[in-house]
Amino acid sequence: MHQFNEHHAELKGFSDYYHREIFPLLAAKDGTRREALRKTLLFGAVIVVITLAVAIYLGTRLDNFQLAFFSLVVGFGVLAALYSWMMKGVRSETKDKIVGSICSYIGWTFKAEVTEKPDLNYWSALGLLPKGYSSEHVFSASGKRSSFEDQMWGAAHGAEFNSIEVHLERKGDKSWHTVLRGQMMTINFPRKFLGRTVVLRDKGFLQGKKKGDMKRVGLVDPVFEKIFEAYSTDQVESRYLLDPVFMQKLIDLERSVDGKNIRFGFIEGQLLIVVETPNRFEAGSMFKPLTAPDRTQKILNEIGAVYDVIDGLMKPRG
Repeated sequence: MHQFNEHHAELKGFSDYYHREIFPLLAAKDGTRREALRKTLLFGAVIVVITLAVAIYLGTRLDNFQLAFFSLVVGFGVLAALYSWMMKGVRSETKDKIVGSICSYIGWTFKAEVTEKPDLNYWSALGLLPKGYSSEHVFSASGKRSSFEDQMWGAAHGAEFNSIEVHLERKGDKSWHTVLRGQMMTINFPRKFLGRTVVLRDKGFLQGKKKGDMKRVGLVDPVFEKIFEAYSTDQVESRYLLDPVFMQKLIDLERSVDGKNIRFGFIEGQLLIVVETPNRFEAGSMFKPLTAPDRTQKILNEIGAVYDVIDGLMKPRG
């Protein structure tokens, strides 16, 4: 029996749970993966043969090497699209089984599709997100669009949290480009804040002394002063909230999720966090069995990183 790396006390015993509850489901579904992969390889071989034949003809008979290269790009693009389409169903079910089961084991809830989208205008007004994006997953005439997935929520140390993966894009001359991909997290604190405090990345000479009705706050530690710029409506409260221990936890959080450009705000009893990360909680390669332990371990690590956030920020300070 494979023994997983069970990062936190809440995950102890997960290896037994996996072999009892998750492994049988993945094993039963692996036949569907193999059949989908077989069809993909069969159709893919036909596409490769046709693509190479067209490229050779264009290059040798018509002496048009530029068009030959273009045909290769198109052919392999079609091949990638075929693989994605054929594996979509298996990939989605595998993701739901693994991520959903791990979350269920620790008392959290997971949904791949987000039904209640966050108010992006509110987060943007605080400076946590780029401006001009709505919460609707639409092809926007403004050349901007947003989408959401992989929502998980639960509680730790008496505080409820909600985490959503967000993807913001902007339309260029020929295609859409990612502006931001990452996690939006809301942690409910047990008490209300007297003011509003927002901490953004330092912009050097571009940073202002005020942001709306919030005034700039000087951070105690010069190391963090070079990384962040802080604004608050309550100078005294902000200095209590933004002590060096807490600020280091945010830096550690950024590293633990392979993220960058973390920014956050204390607003009306909530801690709002945005950290840019790669696409997470995915099922991985379909070229290996669904029961491969490293597939589940990868997702277990990513969920463990989310728990690191909650645990690190909400565990009572000594």
